[in-house]
Amino acid sequence: MIDYPAIKVTQDQAVKLALELFNIKGKASALPGELDFNFRIKTKNEEGYILKVSRPNEDEAYLDFQQKLLQHIEAKQTDIIAPKVILDVNGAAISEYVDIQGNSRKVRLLSWVSGRIWSSVNPQLNGLRTSLGEQCGKLTAALQGFDHPKASRDFEWDVAYSLWTKNHLDLFEGDNKEVIAYFQNSFEATYKVYSELRKSVVHNDANDNNVIVSNELVNPVVKAAIDYGDAIHTQIINDLAIACAYAIMHHNDSLQAALPIVRGYHTTFPLLESELPHLYNAIAMRLIITVTKSALNKVREPDNEYLLISEKPAWEVLKKWRKISPDFAHFSFREACGFESHPNYEKFKAWASINSFTTQMLFPTRATDGELPLDLSVSSPWIGHHSEFNDLDLFQFKINKLQKKNPTKLIAGGYLEPRPLYTSTAYDKIGNSGREKRTIHLGIDYWLPAQTPVHTLFDGEVVIAVNDAGDKEYGGLVVLK
Repeated sequence: MIDYPAIKVTQDQAVKLALELFNIKGKASALPGELDFNFRIKTKNEEGYILKVSRPNEDEAYLDFQQKLLQHIEAKQTDIIAPKVILDVNGAAISEYVDIQGNSRKVRLLSWVSGRIWSSVNPQLNGLRTSLGEQCGKLTAALQGFDHPKASRDFEWDVAYSLWTKNHLDLFEGDNKEVIAYFQNSFEATYKVYSELRKSVVHNDANDNNVIVSNELVNPVVKAAIDYGDAIHTQIINDLAIACAYAIMHHNDSLQAALPIVRGYHTTFPLLESELPHLYNAIAMRLIITVTKSALNKVREPDNEYLLISEKPAWEVLKKWRKISPDFAHFSFREACGFESHPNYEKFKAWASINSFTTQMLFPTRATDGELPLDLSVSSPWIGHHSEFNDLDLFQFKINKLQKKNPTKLIAGGYLEPRPLYTSTAYDKIGNSGREKRTIHLGIDYWLPAQTPVHTLFDGEVVIAVNDAGDKEYGGLVVLK
């Protein structure tokens, strides 16, 4: 166990270090950090600086990597806002002192980036999340071509290295264990393809305490990402996954919250279609690293509250994420990037253009001379008042009367029709902007007498055959694959 209080740096010590090593006089206030001890040094009439004091015997090459990365961004002369490296009184980017225990401690000073941290901003609307994606994408673009010996290393916060968490599955039990095992197995099953995705040095840690938002109360935007200590050479999709993992916390609909981030990232750093199938698992694996590290750190560093800060919201997102279809998430990510939602859309379109089917094939015992479209939309005069279309006996009577009037027609209801019929609360959910209710009909209705045989158009497998009872449910339900 690490003696955390013994290596902790006080605010008074931070003030002294800033003055002695950088000739900066100011007041210090402590900031959160996983490894470094961070302080804001506020100076008179200026925004100030951030002082970063390493733990004892920190690898100087690793710190050099961070400093060189920031200097690379500055040299790019883009519109990216990032902390700037401040040299010490000797002109060094990394300074040094010996603490009272005789340990060598490295010290760095960076310019302060003003604004609000993401976690303090409320509400977090789509425009803000879009700007987060845009800024993260810009940063990835600026880091193209940058390299350093410490960029490629084994790192527990690297999603590509996240299967180390399997060794600690025993820390969890019940539903929590099932959720973690599900994503670990899913990630491992696709790892060979995932490992071949394009890579570069990325920020790798756009969490809710490392993202700076502008001070505007109306339509704020993300200004910058700070704390480059987790930067690493890894799959580019991991960087987006991490931004999503933290920014979708505290939202009812996690997937919908992620889509503006994906859309924004793609506008400033175009994603490849081959990367998007892996985003769902990558988001989950980052969250699994978070909860696993928290479980371990409760034993290793019980006094370090920062290490537990994201544990509860991470579990909340993981459990919601588990309920989302991986395919639906993938298709949603594709649409957010402007691709066709389904990767096989063009193939299907070509196949459908040369194959045709008739309702006679579905209902071969029912001789008809065509379909009679039935308008059940919100603008239909046929369905009548709310009280009428919720009276199922009356609704059936009207259908029977319509069929009697048109005995040779097959009555059919339209696909993607906006309908007022979904009045059951079973169709309600609380979304990210309040209550949402389903209104779109996702199917084609045919009204036929009971016992009419229904034939399948293709060979297939029956995957569901139930009586789907309940208010506004299907009733008899057969699903073919």
